[in-house]
Amino acid sequence: MMQRTIDLQEFFLGISPPILAMQKTFWSSKLDEQVFHMGFEWETSDMKVLLAGKLAGGTARFVINSLYAKGDIQIMVILDGQALLYSFTSCPEIRIGMAFGSGGQSVPATELPLIASWLEKLFKETLVRTMVEPQRRCFPLPAVSLKKHVSGAVFCITVISARNLKQQRHFATVLSGTSSRSESGIVSEDSLPRTITSFVEITLGGLTRRTGLSEHYGSPKWNDTFNMILHGSEGTICFNIYEQTSSHVKGDFCGSCKIQVKYAADGSTIFWTSGVEDQVLADRAENCWKEVLMNVPISGIENAELCVSLIVTEWQFVDGSRIRSDTFNKMPSKLLYSFGSLETITGRTLRITVVEGRNLAAKDRTGKSDPYVQLRYGKVKRKTKTVKGDLNPVWKQTYEFPELHDVDHLQLKCFDADYITDENLGTARVNLDGLEDGVVRDIWIPLQKVKTGEIHLLLEAFTIDTEAETPQVDQINSLKDCQRDVLEVVLLEARDLVAADVRGTSDPFVVLQCGDEKRISKVVNMTLHPQWNQTFELNDTGEPLRLTVMDHNVLLPNVKIGHCTVEYDRIPRNQVIDKWVPLQGVRNGELHVQVIRKPAESGISKKEHSNRTSKALDKSHKVQALLKQLAIMSKTGADTETLEKKLEELKILEAEKSLYLTRLLKEREMLLGKIQGLAKMLEINEEHS
Repeated sequence: MMQRTIDLQEFFLGISPPILAMQKTFWSSKLDEQVFHMGFEWETSDMKVLLAGKLAGGTARFVINSLYAKGDIQIMVILDGQALLYSFTSCPEIRIGMAFGSGGQSVPATELPLIASWLEKLFKETLVRTMVEPQRRCFPLPAVSLKKHVSGAVFCITVISARNLKQQRHFATVLSGTSSRSESGIVSEDSLPRTITSFVEITLGGLTRRTGLSEHYGSPKWNDTFNMILHGSEGTICFNIYEQTSSHVKGDFCGSCKIQVKYAADGSTIFWTSGVEDQVLADRAENCWKEVLMNVPISGIENAELCVSLIVTEWQFVDGSRIRSDTFNKMPSKLLYSFGSLETITGRTLRITVVEGRNLAAKDRTGKSDPYVQLRYGKVKRKTKTVKGDLNPVWKQTYEFPELHDVDHLQLKCFDADYITDENLGTARVNLDGLEDGVVRDIWIPLQKVKTGEIHLLLEAFTIDTEAETPQVDQINSLKDCQRDVLEVVLLEARDLVAADVRGTSDPFVVLQCGDEKRISKVVNMTLHPQWNQTFELNDTGEPLRLTVMDHNVLLPNVKIGHCTVEYDRIPRNQVIDKWVPLQGVRNGELHVQVIRKPAESGISKKEHSNRTSKALDKSHKVQALLKQLAIMSKTGADTETLEKKLEELKILEAEKSLYLTRLLKEREMLLGKIQGLAKMLEINEEHS
C-alpha cells in the first residue's frame, strides 16, 4: 500500500469569503430546541496552500490552488444566548484543485489526481469527526473579553457512577436460547452473569487515565478523581467503558461517550455534548473551581448514562498569567485534602523557612501594610512576627513540622495586622511532594486573591534521628538469616514521558513503594527524558515493587503520568536485574531501573535502641510538664493567643513522642521475629542431631 505523508509549508485561503444563506434559510424545532438552517457555499481560486509530500514514488511539492465546498449548516443557541453551536447537517461536497509547486519533484503527473482524491477524503473524514451532526463546534458569546490568548488548562475530572449498564451480549445469548435452560424453558440461574466489574478509561489529548474496578450491578460507582492537562483553548474528553469478568484479564469494550470543552474570552468555560436523540447537553462554569455535573448518554448501550464531575482548576495564557480559583474554600468537599493524624507520621521532619515577601498589597492609609504570615500543615499552625509598615518585609523565621503521610501541601496565608480585624493580603497552597532529604528547595510563591504579592520560602525535609550510631559488635551471625532481605533499587532514568504541562514538558519525579514503605526521588524540571541516578533501599516484604511517575506542580496537585510494577521475587540474592519497564496508564513512557536483592545487614544497635527509648521518655516528661502549665494558665486566665501557642507546642511534642514510640514498637516486633526465627533454627538442628 502506498505510504503518504504531507507537511504544510504555506497557508493562504485567499480573499473570497464563503456565501451563507443564499439558497435557503429556515427554522426548525428539535426536541423543543430552535434550530436555524442555512446554505453554505464556498468557491475560491485565489488560495495557496503549499504542501511538501513524501510519497511511495518519491517526493514533491504541490499547491492547493482552488477549493469548492457546499453543504447545509445548522446553528443552535445554548446557555440563554451565551454561546452558539454550529455543524453541518451532513457531510458537505468538497472538490480540490491542485498543481505542482516550486522546487524539484520526482513524482509522475499521474499521481496528482490520486493525491487530490486522498486529500478530499481526508478533509471529509476530519469534518465528520468534528462538525458534522451530531458533532458540533462552539462559538462563545461573552459579554466581556479578557483579551488573552490561552495556552492550556488543568482539569479535575471525577468519574462518579453509571446507570443502566447491562451486559448486552450475555442477555442476547440467553434470550436466543444458546444459554442453559431448564426443561420448562426458563433460563437457569447459573447462566446469569456473575462477578462482573466495570471500569472507565478517560482520555484528554495524550493523557489517559483509568478508574478502579467496580462491581457490576447495573449502576456501578467509582468516584475516582484525576488531574489532566488540556493543551490549547478547546478539546474533547473521551470516556470508554469496559466490562471485566473474573475469567477474562482484558476488559470488553461496552460503549463510549465524550464531552467537549472550550474557553470563553470572559474567563468562563463551556461544556457540551449530545444527549438522547442528539439533544444538546450544555453547561457553563463562570469561573475556575466551579463544579459542573453532567449525565452523558453512553453510545452502544441503550438508556445507559455516565455521571461525571468536571472542574477547571486554572486556565493558563501565553503571556504566563493564569486564572485560578478565588478561594480554595469554594472547592467541593470531596476534593478537600484531609489533615493527617499522629498515626500517619513518616519519620521525617519538614523545615519551612519564611524568608521575605515582596510587592505586597497596601492596606493602610499611608500606603503601607503591617504583614505577617500564617502557616498551616495538617492541624498545626505557625505564625511569623509582624513587620511594621513594609510592603517588602523580611522575616527569616524557621518552623519545623513532623511529616505526615496523607498531607502533601502547606497552606499559607498573609495578613495585614490591624487593631480591629486583620486584612487578607493573599493565600497560597505550596506543594511538598518530591522533597529530598537534606536538599533545600528555594521558591517564590505568588499570592492568590490579590493583584500583587509573593512570599519567599525555603523548604527542606530531613530525618529526625541524624546522629551517627555505631553498630553492635557482638551480634549472632545466624540472626542475619532470620531478617528480611533488602531491596536496593537504582532509579536511573526515563524516556518518552507524556507532556503533563501546557508548555509541552513535565517535571517528573518517582514514588517507589513496596508494601507500606515509600521512597520519593528528586524532581527533574522541564524534561520528558529525566535522569535521576538515585539509589533507594526498601525492605523485601514479598509484595511487588510499584513505581509511580508524577509531574510536580508547585501550587496545584501533582499529576500522575504513568506507573509500573517490578516483580523481584525470583531474583537470586546479590544478582542485579537491569531493565526498561514500560509505563501503564499512559500512551508512552519507560523507566530504567536496576534492582538488587541483598541480605539484611546487622541488627539494631544497643546505642540506637537506648537513644530512642530515652528520647521517648524525654518527650513524655515534656508533655506532662506542658499539660501542667496549661492547667495553671487556664485557671489564672491567660490570654487566648498564649494558650494557642502552648497547644500547638503540645501537638508537636505529642507527634514526636508518637514517632519514637512507633519506632520502638517496630524494633520490638523485629527482635521478636528474630528470636522466633532463631528458635526454629535450633529446633531444626536438634531434629537433625
